[in-house]
Amino acid sequence: MPKEKNTEIEVTVDNLGINGEGVARYNGKAVFIKNALPGEKVRAKIIFSKPSFCHAIVLEYLTKSENRVNPACPLFPKCGGCNIQHLNYDAQLLYKQDLVKSTLLHVGKIDFPVSKTVASDKVLRYRNKMSLPVREGKNGVEIGLFATASHRVVPCEDCLLQPEWNKKLIALLKVFVRDNKIPCYNEETKKGVLKHFVVREVEGCLYVTLVVTKQIKADVFADMLADNFNSFVLYQNVNTMDNNVILSDRWHVVKKHNEPKLVENIFTTIHPAGFFQVNDYIRRKMYEKVAYVLKNHDTNVVIDAYSGAGLLTSFFASFAPVVYGIEINKQAHESATEIAKNNGLDNMHPILGDVKDKIGDILDEHIGRNIALVLDPPRSGCDRSVIEKINAYEGITNLVYISCNPATLARDLSLLTSYEILSVTPYDMFPQTVNVETLVILRKKTK
Repeated sequence: MPKEKNTEIEVTVDNLGINGEGVARYNGKAVFIKNALPGEKVRAKIIFSKPSFCHAIVLEYLTKSENRVNPACPLFPKCGGCNIQHLNYDAQLLYKQDLVKSTLLHVGKIDFPVSKTVASDKVLRYRNKMSLPVREGKNGVEIGLFATASHRVVPCEDCLLQPEWNKKLIALLKVFVRDNKIPCYNEETKKGVLKHFVVREVEGCLYVTLVVTKQIKADVFADMLADNFNSFVLYQNVNTMDNNVILSDRWHVVKKHNEPKLVENIFTTIHPAGFFQVNDYIRRKMYEKVAYVLKNHDTNVVIDAYSGAGLLTSFFASFAPVVYGIEINKQAHESATEIAKNNGLDNMHPILGDVKDKIGDILDEHIGRNIALVLDPPRSGCDRSVIEKINAYEGITNLVYISCNPATLARDLSLLTSYEILSVTPYDMFPQTVNVETLVILRKKTK
C-alpha cells in the first residue's frame, strides 16, 4: 500500500463529491473525507490510498461550516440511507443544482444553465416506499439498512425518511419473527427464509411484501396488520436468487384488506413491483410540468417510454389523441392495462417489452404525425439503439427526459444530436441524500 495510509493530515475541504463526501487535496491527489463539508478545516487520518486519490476519516474539526446542522437521525452517518443529513436544506438544493450542471459539463461536454432545484415539501418522512434487509444477527433478528458500501445491517427502529408507519411495521415484524420462530437470512451461510421487508404506501393503503426463500405461513402477520392498520395488502415474494436483486417474479397474495381502487383520480390497483416515484409531492410537480409542456403543442401521439405502472401514461391520455406506454416489467404493465380498461381510456395502449425492441414499430406506425416522446429510463439510461432511433426519426418534435442519474443523463443528452435543450430542472425527489431527479425539455433542431 502507498505510504500515506494512517498518515494524519490537516486539510481544508473544497467541495462535495458525488457521494456527499468532502473533497480536499493532499500531495497533489484528491482526498475524500466522509462527513466533512466545504470550507471546513479538519484533522483527518488517511485510511485508504491509491496513486490518484485516498480516503480519510475526520479526527477533529478545526473549523466548521455555517451550513452544518445536527442530523435528526441518531444513526447518521453509520446507516447508508442518508449521506448529507448534516448539510442544511438550502445548501442541499444548491449542491444538487451544481451537481447536475457540473456532470453535464464534465461527462456530456454540455454547458447549459441549470435551473434552481425544486424543493420537496417535506425534508423528512417524505418517502412512500421502504425496503429493509432482514438478517439473522448475533442477538436475533436485525431489520434496518445496509451501512454504506457494505452488506452489514445497521439495525433501525425508525427510519426518518419513512412515514410514522414504519416504526409500527418494524416492531410488528420483529414480534412475528420471534413468536413464530421464522428463520431470517444469513448471507454467509445462505441459510434462512426471510430476506427483505418491502412496504409501499399508496392513498393510505400499505402494500406490504415479505421477501422469502420459500413460502411461510403469514396469516398471523396479516391478522397483526389488520389489528393496526385500516388498509393493506400483504404479499409474499419468493426469491431464491443469490444476488442483490430484492424481488423476483414469484408473487403470492396473502390478504387484501380495504384496498382502495381510486389512485390520484384513476381507477386502478398498485402492484408492489410496479415503478412508482417515492416522493408524492415531487412526482406530482414533475408530472404537471411535463403535461403542461405537451399540452401546449399540437401533439398527435405521446410515447411514454419506461412507463412503469402507467399513471403518467394515463395523465397523457386525458388530452392526447393516442398514447403508448412501453414497460418491460410484467406487473407494472398489468397495472397500466388495468388503468386503461377500468377508466375507459381507449386511446391508451400499454405495451409489454423493452423500449429498444418496441419503439421502432410505434414510430413506423405513425410516420408523418407530430409525436412527443417521454423518456424515464432506469439509472443505466437509454440503450444506444434507442438514442439512434430517436435521432433518425423526424416526427418526434418534442422530447422530455426524466433522469435519476446525472451521469447517464449527460451521456444520453450528448448523443441526442438531433435535439436542442430548452431547459434543465433538478427536482429534490430524495432530500437528505445525494440523489437527484432531473427533468430536461428538448425539441427537434430545425434544419
